[in-house]
Amino acid sequence: MKRNFRRLAGAAIALYSLLIFYFMFLAFNRSSHAGDTSGYTFMLVPEKVPLRFPEPTFFWLFDFGNIAAFIPFGIVIPLLFRLSYARFIALFLVAIAALETIQALTYLGSFDVDDIISNTIGASIGYAVYRVSRSAGPRMRRLAASGLCAIALLAGVVLVSEGFDAFFKKSEGPFQPLNAPLELNAPSAGTLPALTVDGKPIKPQINAYASDKGSTFTFKLGHLKNVNFYANYAIPDQTAHNGHLSIYADGEQVLDYSDEYEARTESILIPFGKIDELRIVIEGDAVLWDVGYRRMKHWWE
Repeated sequence: MKRNFRRLAGAAIALYSLLIFYFMFLAFNRSSHAGDTSGYTFMLVPEKVPLRFPEPTFFWLFDFGNIAAFIPFGIVIPLLFRLSYARFIALFLVAIAALETIQALTYLGSFDVDDIISNTIGASIGYAVYRVSRSAGPRMRRLAASGLCAIALLAGVVLVSEGFDAFFKKSEGPFQPLNAPLELNAPSAGTLPALTVDGKPIKPQINAYASDKGSTFTFKLGHLKNVNFYANYAIPDQTAHNGHLSIYADGEQVLDYSDEYEARTESILIPFGKIDELRIVIEGDAVLWDVGYRRMKHWWE
């Protein structure tokens, strides 16, 4: 009886493994990217917590699936081979890292350490369920205890993830205006007349940049990291509606607005992971105002 059960469990986990391989290498239209040989992708630094509080979104279901899908391996593999947790998790880490590497090398995905962490958590939960299921007592009681164990551990992952995220979460610091000398044709907010855009009056509060012939403003920010750039852009009413705005970060263009935005105000937000030099080019009737940035910081910074 036990031998037949072990054979059935072995066949089931083999078929389940094929399903996992399908999702890792073929699902989500991965094969269409196989010809993209622009470069391998190895993400070696964790960028997100494994599982947040439940939300009705695809991203939450994806994160949940990255954990739940590997719970069966933690249950069945130790059952078939009588492995200790240390040996099982070591073998699992080698296997999942090898699969992630193959994904990257075949251009069917990326090597993502976040996925490895989530998959390993799922396998560990499965191993805990396996140990509970092997304890003494009536079968139904063990099944109920195993289910409660899985639910409790998943809830624990959520709580730890939320606590970790709250502790390390960054928030925006105070607004830092980007002010240029007045001779660069960037009058202060107090000297620039109120604008009218789409019939609505607008009064700059911090600073403003305008140019009749074209001006370039360059700011050395000193290798800032985790910065959100803010500004407002429009071409005022009662003008020729001929204007252009370009913004460059360390020589690379990150924004390009023209007179197609003549009838409304555009609120600009550009996040930068790191930036040293910011260059703003304004031409024609375009006006840029309330220009500055906020740094993203941890609560202890």
